[in-house]
Amino acid sequence: MSPFVHLMLVAMCANYQTNLLATDNQNFTCILKSEEQIKKEVYKGKVIKILTFDEMPLSGARKDGKGGMIGEGVAFELVETLKEKFGFDYTVERMAPIVGDESHGALGKLVSREIDMVAAFIPVLPDAHEFVKFGKDLSQAAYYVMLKRPADSNSGSGLLAPFDTVVWLLILVSLAVVGPVFYGVMWLRDRLCPGDIDQVYPLSTCVWFVYGALMKQGSTLNPLADSARMVFATWWIFILILTAFYTANLTAFLTLSISTLPIKEIDDVAKDNRHWFALQGGPIEHAIKDKEDEKLRKLRDSAASGRATFLETKQESIILQKITNDWYYLDDSYSLTRMMYDDYNRKSDMNAESSLRCAYVLTEKPFLVRSLAFAYGKDSPLPDLFNPILERFIESGILQHKLNLDLPDAVICPKDLGNKERKLRNADLWTTYLVVFSGVSVAFMIFLIEIIWRFYRKVKGSNQGVFNKQQMFQSRLNTDKLLAMRDQVQTKINGRDYYMVTNKGGNSHFIPLRTPSALLFQYG
Repeated sequence: MSPFVHLMLVAMCANYQTNLLATDNQNFTCILKSEEQIKKEVYKGKVIKILTFDEMPLSGARKDGKGGMIGEGVAFELVETLKEKFGFDYTVERMAPIVGDESHGALGKLVSREIDMVAAFIPVLPDAHEFVKFGKDLSQAAYYVMLKRPADSNSGSGLLAPFDTVVWLLILVSLAVVGPVFYGVMWLRDRLCPGDIDQVYPLSTCVWFVYGALMKQGSTLNPLADSARMVFATWWIFILILTAFYTANLTAFLTLSISTLPIKEIDDVAKDNRHWFALQGGPIEHAIKDKEDEKLRKLRDSAASGRATFLETKQESIILQKITNDWYYLDDSYSLTRMMYDDYNRKSDMNAESSLRCAYVLTEKPFLVRSLAFAYGKDSPLPDLFNPILERFIESGILQHKLNLDLPDAVICPKDLGNKERKLRNADLWTTYLVVFSGVSVAFMIFLIEIIWRFYRKVKGSNQGVFNKQQMFQSRLNTDKLLAMRDQVQTKINGRDYYMVTNKGGNSHFIPLRTPSALLFQYG
C-alpha cells in the first residue's frame, strides 16, 4: 500500500470518528470509537478556567509559589477525578462566596465568559437557569437561623410553660362553666323531686366552690343529694389530676436545662425590631428579592425597613461578634454547624466552663431549602461530561462521607443540653411576681369600689332624713336584752362561751360571748 493511500484511509477514518487498525500493508479496517472515548478527547489537553469560593473545607484555593493558585477542598477532589478522567488542565481563581446574578458575582462571570465553571457548592437559584447551567445536584442545603443561646427557661414563662395555650384556655372555660352546671344540677333535682331533699346552694356559692377547689382550699359545703355529690366529686378528681400534671411539669421546666427559643417560625425574626444579617449575593438575599415567595414576605419587609444587613465576607469572628450582640444570622445548616463546632473546640482548648462552650443555637425548622451544584456557562458541554461521574460519587455515598468527615456523629450544641439540674434564678419567678402584682391591684380596685359604694349609700341615706330615733332606741333595747340574758341562756363549746339564739323558724345559731363582736348581734 502506497503512503498516499494510507494517509487517505487515515483521514477517512478520522472524519468518521474511527480508529485505523492496519493488520498488514494490504489489509486494514476502521474500528468505530465509543461515545465515551469521543467525550474523553473533547477537552483532552485543554485548559479550563475555574472559579471557586473561599469556603473551606468545601472549596478554596492557595498560592502555589509560582504565581498561580492550587484548588483544595472537597470540590477540587471531585475536579481532580474529572481531570484524570478527561485529561484536561485547569487554572483557579478564588473569590468570596458571593453567588450573585447575571451582572455580578460568580454567575455574572459565567455569563461574561470570564470563566468556564464554578467549582464550589453553590445554591441552585430558580431563575438563574435562564443565563447559566447547573450540574448534578451534589447536596441539599437547609437554611436556619443562628442566634445566641438564651437562658434556660425563658424569663417570664415559668408558670405558663407546663401547659399549652389551648389547655390554659380550656381551664378558663371550665372555671366559667362548671359553677353554673353545679347550680343547674341541684336546681333541676329540686324541681323534679320536691320535698325529698331541700338543698340548693346559691349560684355564687357554687362558683366560689369551683374556684376554691382549683386552688385546693377545701370547702365546708356538704351536698346531701347523690347527683350533687357526684358532680362535686368529679370536679375534685379533675382538679387533682390537673394539679398533679402541672406540678410535675413545672418542676421539670424550672430545674432542668431546657432552652426555649424566641424564634419558632421565620416570621419571628422580623418581630420586636430585631436585627438580622446574611451573606451578600447569597440565596437568602435572592429569595428575599423574589417577591413571588410569600413565605418570606415579613422578612422582606424587615429588610426594607433597614433591620437587615448583608455581609460581603464570611469571616467567623465578625459573624460571631454580631450574634453575641443579639443579631440573628441566616445561613445553611452545614456552615452554621461547622461554625458552632469550631467555636466549641476553641473554648474547649481554653478550658472554658461546659455551660459556656455552646454559646449559640439553631432554630428547629428550616425556612428555605436549596440544592447545591457546580455551575457552568449557558451553552457549555461540561455538565454532560461531568454529571455521570459526579453521580457515581453521590450514589455511592463518598461525597456525603467527605462532607461530614471531620464532624462528630452527635448533634453539635443541641437546643437542650441535657438533664443537668440548676438553681432557680430570680428571672424564673417573674410570672409569679406578675400574678401577685395583678392580684393586689385588682383587690385594691375592688376596695376602692366598696368605699365609693358605701359613701354613696351614706349620702343617699342622709338625704332621706335623720336616722329614726325609735329604731335607735329599739336597737339599744335589743342589745340590753341580749346582755341581760347572757348569764341565763348560754352554753360552752371547746372552752368558749356562746349564746344560743333561736329565730322564728326554729333554727338556732350561736353567738360568741366575751368578744367585742358579740355586741353587734341583735336578738329579734
